[in-house]
Amino acid sequence: MVDLVRLSLGTAIEVGLEKGTNDQNFTTAFIMTHSENKCSANCAFCPQAQDSSSSPHMLSRIGWPEYKLDDFIHHLRPGLNFRRVCVQCLNYPTVVDDVEEILAAAKTKAKLPVSICIHPVSLGEMKRLQKAGAQKIGIAMDACTPELFEKIKGAGRRGPYRWDHHLEAMHQALEVFGAGNVTTHLIIGLGETEVEAADFIIKMYEMGITVGLFAFTAIRGTALENASQPALESYRRLQVLRYLITNKLVNREGVSADESGRLDLKADAAWLRETLSSGEAFRVTGCSGCNRPYYNERPRGPMYNYPRPLSEDEVHKALAEAGLVNRDGRV
Repeated sequence: MVDLVRLSLGTAIEVGLEKGTNDQNFTTAFIMTHSENKCSANCAFCPQAQDSSSSPHMLSRIGWPEYKLDDFIHHLRPGLNFRRVCVQCLNYPTVVDDVEEILAAAKTKAKLPVSICIHPVSLGEMKRLQKAGAQKIGIAMDACTPELFEKIKGAGRRGPYRWDHHLEAMHQALEVFGAGNVTTHLIIGLGETEVEAADFIIKMYEMGITVGLFAFTAIRGTALENASQPALESYRRLQVLRYLITNKLVNREGVSADESGRLDLKADAAWLRETLSSGEAFRVTGCSGCNRPYYNERPRGPMYNYPRPLSEDEVHKALAEAGLVNRDGRV
């Protein structure tokens, strides 16, 4: 029986379990499974890792207070701002059983689409998650090359994960959930080049897998607590690439790099500025209804992923950071 779960602080505020200001842009209920022994993985960036001395209440820079599952379900009611439920799964033996129970309880109060973020599980377990109500499944690669993956999440960290196993699990997920319903995460700032990140994004979309972009965020107590966030300019260029690839506005042949390794798109600059003028490319990426406010950044910025529509000035600033307009307003 599931007794405890963790909720992102924004989720807890929205349902009334914590005091705080409700954010009208906060549209996903984020739930994290609970384990007394932390996660069995050992990812270098994660507060939940076995070797981490971070607070177990943290995931990235967001607090996840602990609550009774029954208390959360009691406060979960129609009329809240939520448009999706997302369950973040720690790695421990009974996690699939726990997710089934959490979703069964949640469905008694809210009829919402469900996303599951989980490590590789068996084909049978994926089918169980789908039967329990999961519409989408995410299997996070996080690192974009086999070498970085092994260093950050795998053998180099004495962790259970292997690049090939993750790829195999995503192929199995496509069999169960179908193209467009399988996601992965890519963290920018783990030591990759722009070209390597771009190649990974393109490969994932060729497979039918959606990529959610994250900016690396150093958390005290993790193995990477002293590492820096990625250069904002580089992150902006990868956001642009992801947006164009997602919307089938550019393909592999339209992507190259200059001598320094900086990403270059073989597209007319004026067309790019017009195509990106909505600012959508610079918002949080993930399932529909997902916004993760301030998951990668402090409210005072800099903003890597905007959790809301951008103002005209913010769009211009993002385009300037991506190198598509001059900062003084001239193209």
